[in-house]
Amino acid sequence: MSVCRLSKETLQKLVECVYEAQEEELTQCFLQKWTSVPEEELERILPLFTHLSHLRSHCFPLYLSLSVDRLLLLKMLHCCSVSDVQQEAAAVLLSVLQHKLDFSCRSALDLTTNTDSEPLHLTANDSRVMSRVIQRAQSDTKTQLILQDCEIHAAGMDQLFPVLHSVQLCCDKPLLLQFLARVRPEEARSLSGALGEELDLSQTRLDLQVCRGLELILEYSERRTELDLSQCRLTDDSLDLLLPNLHKVQHIDFSGNSITDAGAEKIYRIVTRNSDIKTVRLFNIRIESRELFRTDPRFEIW
Repeated sequence: MSVCRLSKETLQKLVECVYEAQEEELTQCFLQKWTSVPEEELERILPLFTHLSHLRSHCFPLYLSLSVDRLLLLKMLHCCSVSDVQQEAAAVLLSVLQHKLDFSCRSALDLTTNTDSEPLHLTANDSRVMSRVIQRAQSDTKTQLILQDCEIHAAGMDQLFPVLHSVQLCCDKPLLLQFLARVRPEEARSLSGALGEELDLSQTRLDLQVCRGLELILEYSERRTELDLSQCRLTDDSLDLLLPNLHKVQHIDFSGNSITDAGAEKIYRIVTRNSDIKTVRLFNIRIESRELFRTDPRFEIW
Protein backbone atom coordinates (compact mmCIF):
# COMPACT_ATOMS: atom_id res chain seq x y z
CA MET A 1 0.00 0.00 0.00
CA SER A 2 1.45 3.38 -1.00
CA VAL A 3 1.42 6.45 1.21
CA CYS A 4 0.48 9.83 -0.24
CA ARG A 5 3.42 12.23 -0.23
CA LEU A 6 2.42 15.85 -0.63
CA SER A 7 4.59 18.73 -1.73
CA LYS A 8 5.43 21.51 0.70
CA GLU A 9 2.98 23.88 -0.98
CA THR A 10 0.14 21.33 -1.10
CA LEU A 11 0.67 20.40 2.55
CA GLN A 12 0.56 24.05 3.58
CA LYS A 13 -2.73 24.57 1.73
CA LEU A 14 -4.21 21.42 3.22
CA VAL A 15 -3.27 22.42 6.77
CA GLU A 16 -4.75 25.88 6.21
CA CYS A 17 -8.01 24.36 4.93
CA VAL A 18 -8.31 21.98 7.88
CA TYR A 19 -7.54 24.75 10.36
CA GLU A 20 -9.94 27.26 8.81
CA ALA A 21 -12.75 24.70 8.66
CA GLN A 22 -12.92 24.74 12.50
CA GLU A 23 -14.50 21.30 12.34
CA GLU A 24 -13.65 18.77 15.00
CA GLU A 25 -14.13 15.51 13.06
CA LEU A 26 -12.09 16.75 10.09
CA THR A 27 -9.25 17.85 12.38
CA GLN A 28 -9.19 14.51 14.20
CA CYS A 29 -9.25 12.57 10.93
CA PHE A 30 -6.39 14.59 9.46
CA LEU A 31 -4.14 14.14 12.50
CA GLN A 32 -4.93 10.46 12.91
CA LYS A 33 -4.38 9.50 9.28
CA TRP A 34 -1.23 11.55 8.71
CA THR A 35 1.67 9.11 9.03
CA SER A 36 4.53 10.97 7.38
CA VAL A 37 5.12 14.69 7.66
CA PRO A 38 8.27 16.46 6.45
CA GLU A 39 10.10 17.65 9.54
CA GLU A 40 10.25 21.23 8.30
CA GLU A 41 6.45 21.30 8.02
CA LEU A 42 5.67 20.27 11.59
CA GLU A 43 5.46 23.87 12.79
CA ARG A 44 2.55 24.35 10.38
CA ILE A 45 0.68 21.37 11.80
CA LEU A 46 1.10 22.14 15.50
CA PRO A 47 -1.57 24.91 15.40
CA LEU A 48 -4.11 22.17 14.65
CA PHE A 49 -3.46 20.76 18.10
CA THR A 50 -4.25 24.13 19.65
CA HIS A 51 -7.44 24.24 17.58
CA LEU A 52 -8.43 20.71 18.60
CA SER A 53 -7.70 21.47 22.26
CA HIS A 54 -9.98 24.52 22.03
CA LEU A 55 -12.77 22.41 20.54
CA ARG A 56 -12.42 19.87 23.32
CA SER A 57 -12.52 22.50 26.03
CA HIS A 58 -15.28 24.77 24.74
CA CYS A 59 -17.31 23.09 22.03
CA PHE A 60 -17.28 19.32 22.11
CA PRO A 61 -16.32 17.36 25.22
CA LEU A 62 -14.28 14.55 23.65
CA TYR A 63 -13.56 11.18 25.17
CA LEU A 64 -11.65 9.77 22.22
CA SER A 65 -7.89 9.49 22.30
CA LEU A 66 -5.93 10.91 19.40
CA SER A 67 -3.17 8.62 18.15
CA VAL A 68 -0.20 9.48 15.99
CA ASP A 69 2.65 7.43 14.57
CA ARG A 70 5.49 7.06 17.06
CA LEU A 71 8.05 8.56 14.69
CA LEU A 72 5.78 11.51 13.99
CA LEU A 73 5.19 11.88 17.72
CA LEU A 74 8.93 12.01 18.32
CA LYS A 75 9.32 14.68 15.64
CA MET A 76 6.53 16.72 17.22
CA LEU A 77 8.16 16.56 20.63
CA HIS A 78 11.42 17.81 19.14
CA CYS A 79 9.49 20.59 17.42
CA CYS A 80 7.89 21.62 20.72
CA SER A 81 11.29 22.01 22.34
CA VAL A 82 13.19 24.09 19.80
CA SER A 83 11.86 27.57 20.63
CA ASP A 84 10.00 29.45 23.33
CA VAL A 85 6.95 29.71 21.08
CA GLN A 86 6.83 25.99 20.35
CA GLN A 87 7.55 25.10 23.97
CA GLU A 88 4.21 26.69 24.81
CA ALA A 89 2.63 24.02 22.60
CA ALA A 90 3.84 21.22 24.91
CA ALA A 91 0.85 21.42 27.24
CA VAL A 92 -1.55 21.54 24.29
CA LEU A 93 0.10 18.57 22.61
CA LEU A 94 -0.07 16.44 25.76
CA SER A 95 -3.69 17.45 26.34
CA VAL A 96 -4.78 16.47 22.83
CA LEU A 97 -2.92 13.18 23.18
CA GLN A 98 -4.80 12.58 26.45
CA HIS A 99 -1.46 12.77 28.32
CA LYS A 100 -0.26 9.61 26.57
CA LEU A 101 3.10 9.35 24.82
CA ASP A 102 3.02 5.96 23.10
CA PHE A 103 6.26 4.82 21.47
CA SER A 104 5.30 1.16 21.20
CA CYS A 105 5.06 -0.78 17.93
CA ARG A 106 1.28 -0.56 18.00
CA SER A 107 1.59 3.17 17.34
CA ALA A 108 3.75 2.60 14.25
CA LEU A 109 1.25 3.42 11.52
CA ASP A 110 3.49 3.65 8.47
CA LEU A 111 2.35 0.73 6.35
CA THR A 112 5.24 1.09 3.92
CA THR A 113 7.65 -0.53 6.37
CA ASN A 114 7.51 -3.53 8.65
CA THR A 115 7.93 -1.92 12.07
CA ASP A 116 6.14 -4.52 14.20
CA SER A 117 9.35 -6.26 15.22
CA GLU A 118 11.73 -3.32 15.14
CA PRO A 119 12.61 -1.56 18.40
CA LEU A 120 12.65 2.21 18.40
CA HIS A 121 16.13 3.44 19.31
CA LEU A 122 15.77 6.53 21.47
CA THR A 123 18.85 8.72 21.81
CA ALA A 124 19.88 10.77 24.80
CA ASN A 125 18.60 13.83 22.95
CA ASP A 126 15.23 12.14 22.35
CA SER A 127 14.94 11.44 26.08
CA ARG A 128 16.00 14.98 26.90
CA VAL A 129 13.25 16.33 24.65
CA MET A 130 10.62 14.04 26.19
CA SER A 131 11.66 15.15 29.65
CA ARG A 132 11.57 18.83 28.66
CA VAL A 133 8.10 18.59 27.11
CA ILE A 134 6.69 16.81 30.17
CA GLN A 135 8.23 19.43 32.45
CA ARG A 136 6.95 22.31 30.31
CA ALA A 137 3.40 20.96 30.32
CA GLN A 138 3.18 21.51 34.11
CA SER A 139 0.07 19.36 34.30
CA ASP A 140 -1.55 17.87 37.38
CA THR A 141 -2.35 14.81 35.26
CA LYS A 142 0.39 12.22 35.06
CA THR A 143 1.69 11.49 31.57
CA GLN A 144 1.44 7.87 30.48
CA LEU A 145 4.87 7.15 28.99
CA ILE A 146 4.79 3.92 26.99
CA LEU A 147 8.29 2.75 26.14
CA GLN A 148 7.48 -0.79 25.06
CA ASP A 149 9.45 -1.90 21.98
CA CYS A 150 12.05 0.78 22.71
CA GLU A 151 15.76 0.80 23.40
CA ILE A 152 17.38 3.58 25.43
CA HIS A 153 21.05 3.93 26.26
CA ALA A 154 22.20 4.78 29.78
CA ALA A 155 22.65 8.51 29.10
CA GLY A 156 19.08 8.67 27.78
CA MET A 157 17.64 6.96 30.84
CA ASP A 158 19.34 9.48 33.08
CA GLN A 159 17.43 12.23 31.26
CA LEU A 160 14.09 10.62 32.20
CA PHE A 161 14.61 10.18 35.94
CA PRO A 162 13.88 13.86 36.78
CA VAL A 163 10.31 13.63 35.37
CA LEU A 164 9.33 10.17 36.64
CA HIS A 165 7.29 11.77 39.44
CA SER A 166 5.00 13.10 36.68
CA VAL A 167 4.81 9.84 34.74
CA GLN A 168 3.06 6.49 34.63
CA LEU A 169 5.74 4.27 33.13
CA CYS A 170 5.05 1.25 30.94
CA CYS A 171 8.05 -0.58 29.45
CA ASP A 172 9.33 -4.01 28.54
CA LYS A 173 11.27 -6.06 31.08
CA PRO A 174 14.77 -5.41 29.64
CA LEU A 175 14.21 -1.66 29.93
CA LEU A 176 12.71 -2.07 33.39
CA LEU A 177 15.86 -3.91 34.50
CA GLN A 178 17.92 -0.99 33.19
CA PHE A 179 15.89 1.47 35.26
CA LEU A 180 16.32 -0.67 38.37
CA ALA A 181 20.05 -1.04 37.81
CA ARG A 182 20.55 2.74 37.47
CA VAL A 183 18.15 4.14 40.09
CA ARG A 184 19.71 6.12 42.92
CA PRO A 185 18.22 6.53 46.40
CA GLU A 186 17.01 10.07 45.65
CA GLU A 187 15.22 8.79 42.52
CA ALA A 188 13.69 5.65 44.00
CA ARG A 189 10.44 7.23 45.21
CA SER A 190 9.71 8.69 41.77
CA LEU A 191 10.47 5.43 39.96
CA SER A 192 8.38 3.47 42.45
CA GLY A 193 5.40 5.73 41.85
CA ALA A 194 5.85 5.63 38.08
CA LEU A 195 5.79 1.82 38.03
CA GLY A 196 2.43 1.53 39.81
CA GLU A 197 1.32 -1.11 42.30
CA GLU A 198 2.05 -4.22 40.22
CA LEU A 199 5.55 -5.23 39.22
CA ASP A 200 6.30 -8.23 36.99
CA LEU A 201 9.94 -9.25 36.71
CA SER A 202 9.28 -12.93 36.06
CA GLN A 203 11.71 -14.88 33.89
CA THR A 204 14.41 -12.22 34.07
CA ARG A 205 17.84 -12.46 35.65
CA LEU A 206 18.05 -10.25 38.73
CA ASP A 207 21.74 -9.60 39.31
CA LEU A 208 23.03 -7.91 42.45
CA GLN A 209 22.75 -4.38 41.03
CA VAL A 210 19.14 -4.90 39.96
CA CYS A 211 18.28 -6.42 43.35
CA ARG A 212 19.69 -3.33 45.04
CA GLY A 213 17.51 -1.17 42.82
CA LEU A 214 14.48 -3.30 43.61
CA GLU A 215 15.36 -2.98 47.29
CA LEU A 216 15.15 0.80 46.93
CA ILE A 217 11.83 0.58 45.07
CA LEU A 218 10.32 -1.52 47.85
CA GLU A 219 11.76 0.77 50.51
CA TYR A 220 10.04 3.80 48.98
CA SER A 221 6.79 2.00 48.17
CA GLU A 222 3.79 2.67 50.34
CA ARG A 223 2.09 -0.46 49.08
CA ARG A 224 2.49 -2.86 46.19
CA THR A 225 -0.32 -5.26 45.35
CA GLU A 226 1.72 -7.76 43.36
CA LEU A 227 5.39 -8.61 42.89
CA ASP A 228 6.22 -11.45 40.50
CA LEU A 229 9.80 -12.66 40.98
CA SER A 230 9.31 -16.15 39.61
CA GLN A 231 12.23 -17.68 37.71
CA CYS A 232 14.54 -14.75 38.43
CA ARG A 233 17.55 -16.82 39.57
CA LEU A 234 17.23 -15.51 43.11
CA THR A 235 19.41 -17.06 45.81
CA ASP A 236 19.30 -16.80 49.59
CA ASP A 237 21.89 -14.00 49.43
CA SER A 238 19.99 -11.86 46.92
CA LEU A 239 16.77 -12.57 48.82
CA ASP A 240 18.28 -10.93 51.91
CA LEU A 241 18.21 -7.55 50.13
CA LEU A 242 14.46 -7.76 49.59
CA LEU A 243 13.29 -9.16 52.91
CA PRO A 244 13.23 -5.93 55.01
CA ASN A 245 10.43 -4.40 52.88
CA LEU A 246 8.64 -7.57 51.84
CA HIS A 247 5.75 -6.71 54.16
CA LYS A 248 4.70 -3.93 51.78
CA VAL A 249 3.64 -6.43 49.08
CA GLN A 250 0.29 -8.24 49.20
CA HIS A 251 0.93 -11.00 46.66
CA ILE A 252 4.45 -12.32 46.03
CA ASP A 253 5.69 -15.05 43.71
CA PHE A 254 9.12 -16.59 44.42
CA SER A 255 8.53 -19.73 42.35
CA GLY A 256 11.32 -21.31 40.34
CA ASN A 257 14.24 -19.71 42.20
CA SER A 258 17.29 -21.16 43.94
CA ILE A 259 15.91 -20.48 47.42
CA THR A 260 16.86 -23.08 50.05
CA ASP A 261 15.33 -23.95 53.41
CA ALA A 262 17.34 -21.17 55.07
CA GLY A 263 15.90 -18.49 52.78
CA ALA A 264 12.40 -19.94 52.90
CA GLU A 265 12.40 -19.86 56.70
CA LYS A 266 13.24 -16.15 56.63
CA ILE A 267 10.28 -15.59 54.31
CA TYR A 268 8.07 -17.57 56.67
CA ARG A 269 9.05 -15.46 59.69
CA ILE A 270 8.26 -12.22 57.86
CA VAL A 271 4.90 -13.47 56.58
CA THR A 272 3.75 -14.70 59.98
CA ARG A 273 4.49 -11.27 61.47
CA ASN A 274 2.61 -9.32 58.78
CA SER A 275 -1.09 -9.77 58.11
CA ASP A 276 -0.96 -7.44 55.08
CA ILE A 277 0.78 -10.16 53.06
CA LYS A 278 -2.00 -12.18 51.43
CA THR A 279 -0.28 -14.73 49.18
CA VAL A 280 3.24 -16.12 48.82
CA ARG A 281 3.93 -18.63 46.03
CA LEU A 282 6.88 -20.97 46.54
CA PHE A 283 6.47 -23.48 43.73
CA ASN A 284 9.52 -25.38 42.52
CA ILE A 285 12.16 -24.01 44.88
CA ARG A 286 15.01 -25.85 46.60
CA ILE A 287 13.51 -26.67 49.97
CA GLU A 288 13.19 -30.07 51.59
CA SER A 289 10.90 -29.29 54.53
CA ARG A 290 7.43 -28.09 53.54
CA GLU A 291 5.40 -28.92 56.61
CA LEU A 292 5.98 -25.54 58.26
CA PHE A 293 4.40 -23.69 55.33
CA ARG A 294 1.29 -25.83 55.25
CA THR A 295 0.23 -24.36 58.62
CA ASP A 296 -0.44 -20.97 56.98
CA PRO A 297 -2.95 -20.89 54.08
CA ARG A 298 -1.25 -17.83 52.60
CA PHE A 299 1.59 -20.02 51.33
CA GLU A 300 1.15 -21.81 48.04
CA ILE A 301 3.77 -24.52 47.80
CA TRP A 302 4.46 -27.95 46.33
